[in-house]
Amino acid sequence: MTVLSAALRGLLTAGLTASVMAAERPAAPAVVHGLIIRLHEAPTQQVAPLRVTARAAEMAKRQRLSQRWQAVVQGTGLQGLGDWRLEPVGAASQLLVPPNPLTQAQAAHWKAQLAARPEVAWVEEEVREPLQQAVVPNDPWFLGANGQWWLQAVSGSNSVPMADRRRGVPGVQTAWSLSTGRSQDVVAVLDTGITTHPDLAAQRLLPGYDFVSDWDARLGRGFANDGDGRDADPSDPGDWVSADDQAQDPARYASCALSASTWHGTGVVGVVAAATQNGQGVAALTWQGKVLPVRVAGKCGASVRDIIDGMRWAAGLPVCQRWQQAQDPGSGCAAWAPANPSPARVVNISFGGPSACHAEYQAAVNELWQRGVVVVAAAGNQHGEPARPANCDKVMGVTALNRDGFKASYANFGASVRLATVGGDDSAGTWGRLLADGGLLTLHNEGAQAPAAGSYGRLVGTSFAAPMVSGTLALMLAVNPELTAQELIEGVQLSARPHVGSRLMKACSAANPGRCLCSSQTCGAGILDTEQALRYARAKANGLAYQAPQWSWVELDTPELQQAVALGPDREPSAGTAPPPGGATPISGGGGALAWPALAAGLLALLFASAPTQRCVSCRRRT
Repeated sequence: MTVLSAALRGLLTAGLTASVMAAERPAAPAVVHGLIIRLHEAPTQQVAPLRVTARAAEMAKRQRLSQRWQAVVQGTGLQGLGDWRLEPVGAASQLLVPPNPLTQAQAAHWKAQLAARPEVAWVEEEVREPLQQAVVPNDPWFLGANGQWWLQAVSGSNSVPMADRRRGVPGVQTAWSLSTGRSQDVVAVLDTGITTHPDLAAQRLLPGYDFVSDWDARLGRGFANDGDGRDADPSDPGDWVSADDQAQDPARYASCALSASTWHGTGVVGVVAAATQNGQGVAALTWQGKVLPVRVAGKCGASVRDIIDGMRWAAGLPVCQRWQQAQDPGSGCAAWAPANPSPARVVNISFGGPSACHAEYQAAVNELWQRGVVVVAAAGNQHGEPARPANCDKVMGVTALNRDGFKASYANFGASVRLATVGGDDSAGTWGRLLADGGLLTLHNEGAQAPAAGSYGRLVGTSFAAPMVSGTLALMLAVNPELTAQELIEGVQLSARPHVGSRLMKACSAANPGRCLCSSQTCGAGILDTEQALRYARAKANGLAYQAPQWSWVELDTPELQQAVALGPDREPSAGTAPPPGGATPISGGGGALAWPALAAGLLALLFASAPTQRCVSCRRRT
C-alpha cells in the first residue's frame, strides 16, 4: 500500500485539458465516485491469516502486484494528482477513490487511459444505482383500476378486489425505468390504416403505404374503399359494411358481416405509440419509438396478397404497386412501389385466417427473418387453433390473457403460440359476468363509417395482445440495437413469467376452449414480462448471460373463480376448436373487370378484434 500511495497520490482529480472541460454541459451531470479496476491475473483478496510458510510467497506476489500498479500509473500520467484512496472490491479488484466525485467527462477520460494499459483487465465506474421505482407518466387516463391497468406494474393477490389484481400484465411501468424507447426503432403496423388523433404525435408516425389493392374504378367500388388501389396514403377511410353494400355488390360483400367501421389500426397503433408524457389521454409502450403504418385491410378484412406485400415492403424489400392489366398472367409489374426508406425491425400483424400456414406466407416470413425482422402476429379470437400467419415458423404468435393471467374466453391457443399477454377479456362466455376485465383503454375514433373525432375505447382481442409484444421488442432494441431476430424471440421467451395456476380452473384444451389455465403447450413460453425482457437485452449488450428471477407460484383460486366454476364450463367445445381446411370464405372481384374464381379462396382474412366496449369523444379520468 505504501508503494501505491506514493505513486498514485491525487489520482483522478485533474489532468483534463481545457477543451475537455469546456465540452461539459452547464447542467450538473451525473457523478462517478471512483473507478473499479482489475489487473490481469490479480491475486484474490486475503480473507484468512497466512501460514508462516506461505507468508513470504504471498508478500513477494504482492510486491510484484505493486510493481505492476506502478507501471499502470506511470503509463497513464496519474502521479502527483492529489490525495486518493485504494480499497478492495470483489474477489480481486481495487476501487480508486478520488477526494471529490468525478464528472462523466473526467471519468471517461481516465477510464479510457486505464483501459488502454495491457496490465488492466477491466475498468468500471463506481456510481450510485438509483432505486428502480415505477415511472408514472402524466397522461390522466393512465392511473387507476379503470385506467390503463395493462401498462401498470404487476401486482395483486387473491385477497384484494379483482380490479386491483394485475397478475397477467407485462409490467411495462417498471420497465420504463430501464428504457422508454428510441426514435430509431420502428414497428410496422399492418392493419386498416391510421386516423388522425389528438393523442397521436405526428412525429411518431413515419410515411407509410396503402397496399389494399381491390378497387374497381369502373364501378367505383372495392374493398379498398378509398377511391383507388395501392398508394402512398395509409389513412383509414373506414371499413364498414352496410346492407346497401351487399345489395349493390353481392359478389363482393354478401359473405361479409354487417358492421360499423372498426378503426382497428388506430387502436393497435395506440397500444404501441400513443403520445406519452404529454399531459392528455393515454400512454403507450414506447415513448419515442416510431410506427410505420402499412394499410393492408379494408372492407371485409385483408387479402393474403396484400398482407404479404405489406410485410415485405415494411422490411425494405421491393413490392409491385400496380400490375399489367393484360390477361397474360406473366405480364409482370407495371409500376413498383417506392422503396421504404425506414425499414422496420418489428412487423405487427393483427389479421389472419383460420388455416395452417402455407408456403407463400412462410416464404415471406423467411425473407424477413433473414433481414433480422421479427413478425409478431395475433393468434385469433375463435377460441380454437391459432390462425395464420401466427402459426407459421419463426413468427411470434401471441394469444390473449385476462388481467389475472388466465386465457381470455375468446383467445385461440395451441402448440404454435409463442407467448401470452393481456388482450382484454370481454363479457362473453358463461363466466364473463364474473371475470371480464373491461378491455384495454387506448385510442379509437367516433366515426360510424368515415373518420370523425378521435376518442378512446376499451378494446378486446388478440389483436391488442400482439402489439404489447411488438412494443416490448422495440424497447429491447432501444436497450440493445444489436439483437438478432433469434435473440429477440429468445429474449421475450426466456424472460417470460410462468403461467398462473389454480386448483379450480381446468387446463386449456379442445374440450375446454374458453377461460382456462395456460401451459407452455397451449399458450407459449409464459406471460410476457417487459421489464425482464429489457434486462435480457441489457445482459446481452454487456456480454453477460441472462439469469431469470426465481418466480413464485401464482394460484388464482379467487372468490370470483369459485363462483364461475360453479356455473359450469365457460364455453362448450365448438367448431372454433378445429377450423375447417381450405381457408376462409372465397371472395370475388365483382363487376367482371377481374374475375377471381376459386383461386380467391382463402384470401379473406378475419379481423381479430371484437367491437369496442366503450367509446367517448372526451374521456375524463375517473376517480
